[in-house]
Amino acid sequence: MGKNVLVVVCVVVVGALFGSFFGHFISTVFPDGTIHRLFANEISAGLQPTRLDLRVIELTFGCMMHFNMASVLGIVASALLFKIIFK
Repeated sequence: MGKNVLVVVCVVVVGALFGSFFGHFISTVFPDGTIHRLFANEISAGLQPTRLDLRVIELTFGCMMHFNMASVLGIVASALLFKIIFK
């Protein structure tokens, strides 16, 4: 079970990275207009960095995820490619 979860996390992360790269590329090629807004707008979700200072040790917790249309398409493409290759 743990191996399957790790594979899913890797597929999502790789897909999101490639999708984000593609979205940034598209938004620089099309600097204005509908296509730029479609790929440049993002939704952020998560926990803002929170600091815990215990005088002896200082810990920072947080995890933010930023999704845009390109990252979602990258995740879907990565999942489909993974399914085709390792079926």
